[in-house]
Amino acid sequence: MTQSPKLAALALNEIGRLLGTLTEDQLTALAEGRAHVEFRDTDGTATPLAATARAKTPKAPKADLDEIIAEIKALTEEDAVDRYLQSRDKDLSLPQMRELADRIGPPVTSKGAKSKAQLRKNIAAGTAGLLNRPASVFSGAWDR
Repeated sequence: MTQSPKLAALALNEIGRLLGTLTEDQLTALAEGRAHVEFRDTDGTATPLAATARAKTPKAPKADLDEIIAEIKALTEEDAVDRYLQSRDKDLSLPQMRELADRIGPPVTSKGAKSKAQLRKNIAAGTAGLLNRPASVFSGAWDR
């Protein structure tokens, strides 16, 4: 680790320049942990930077998806499901959210969802939201 703030600032400028050359898909993959940055010396020796960062940070325990599914199925309001999933956001990685959606099954889908927000919306709409839509149609809500 460097003790020179000036040197660190110069390195950050170079990293910023590099990030500016990446496509949006590449930046998304990097931000979601599906890609990593690698430091390569001029002699060709490579050191993954993400590996050193992960070594310092303990890995979060894997969320119990069965428990989460049971809690979601107990909720009756679409907004409540969304709030619940937002409260568990730090516990669930994007791949875990996809697995959660797939394990809940139809009508919830992970296909086409590129973010946690979209997956939360799909899960909320496909669980509590689906329960409430027919009820609102047949409860007289459409009467004029």
